[in-house]
Amino acid sequence: MRALRGIAIILLVCVGLVTAAGAVLWSGSLAGLARAEVVSTGAMAPSFEAGDLVVVTARPAAELTAGDVVSVRSPGTGAGHLERVVSASPASSETWTIITAARSGGSTTEHTIGTEVWAPSLRVPVVGGVVSTMLQPSYAIPALAVVLLLGAVVLVGRAPTGPVRTTA
Repeated sequence: MRALRGIAIILLVCVGLVTAAGAVLWSGSLAGLARAEVVSTGAMAPSFEAGDLVVVTARPAAELTAGDVVSVRSPGTGAGHLERVVSASPASSETWTIITAARSGGSTTEHTIGTEVWAPSLRVPVVGGVVSTMLQPSYAIPALAVVLLLGAVVLVGRAPTGPVRTTA
């Protein structure tokens, strides 16, 4: 029971660290400092592969050059996705026009943005696929049950508080 309790404590610490990292990223997203996006296709290869978790942060649009990768919002859903910049030019003192392509040699899209653009600043390989899967209720609810079970193992398997006395 002691070994099982030790394993449960290690797993709970790992879950706690992942939860803390997620909370920091979530609070950064609420504050408008950063957003997490999952690369859904291999169109950005070799820079980004499908399943990568990418943290995007605001960057001045004046720094954009052809070939940079930026996060743009889909017109229908509003979800962000990565596209490669084909060209960027100022439209006025407050706006920029960028032309992006999801694939090299593919069709281009024109976007009008403000003075800042969301660009990748951190890439975590493979983790994005796991994160997006675990956020689905069909996986999140059983995962929560496992965490509760691990907590129960830790609480039930506690060592006695005092010496064990036996009577003869």
